Amino acid sequence: MNPVEVKARLKKGRTVPDRVARHQVREEIQRRILSGETQPGERLSQQSLARELGVAQGTVRESLFELQWLGLVESIDRLGVFVGKLDVERICQAYQVRAVLEGLAARLSCNNAGRADIATLRSMAEDVYKLAKKEKEEERGRLDREFHFYITKLSRNDILIRLAESYRVLGMTVRASREQQRIYEEHLGIVGAIEHNRAEDAERLARFHVTEAARRIEAEARQGNYIPKWVD
Repeated sequence: MNPVEVKARLKKGRTVPDRVARHQVREEIQRRILSGETQPGERLSQQSLARELGVAQGTVRESLFELQWLGLVESIDRLGVFVGKLDVERICQAYQVRAVLEGLAARLSCNNAGRADIATLRSMAEDVYKLAKKEKEEERGRLDREFHFYITKLSRNDILIRLAESYRVLGMTVRASREQQRIYEEHLGIVGAIEHNRAEDAERLARFHVTEAARRIEAEARQGNYIPKWVD
């Protein structure tokens, strides 16, 4: 969503709740940072952003505070708020958290997933693989994230879902070149463990899947081949 669209949506009425406005502003600033449109070290003016997006400075301030918690911006006393450095170390830290949380989500999903959920997950895994074979990377990445978040939502744990929404932000920058057949098999393995209520296996397989992605990113970084890139 570009600034004009954000401003138009926010201006639709004063009936828009503050939390919705803050969410939209945060996503727009986040998009600029992760896409490289706003560069590391660049100062973020609350006044300029508020004027550009058509919201109160307080809304921008709260949005920047949330992004600071994610590590995307840094606040320096008496100087202001600046775009943080998005590097491999930070992304891998997010993956460490993701491995633990998605493992827990897969475990908890075993008690909640019905036949329709299993069918949906299998279909998503199939489609992720088909899109990869067609080299439709943007669509594949988007559906892959939906697959993982679907499992998280099946945990029915509100705190876990909120945490997952946070670390998924950094996952949007990731495009690691793993072998798609292996990813497909790992996805089906996780779904199978959830289907048959094998909680320990579901957790182990989900953690392994995320850890393997992190290892690939680290390997590419050591070879100088990895550049964080926005995946919408």
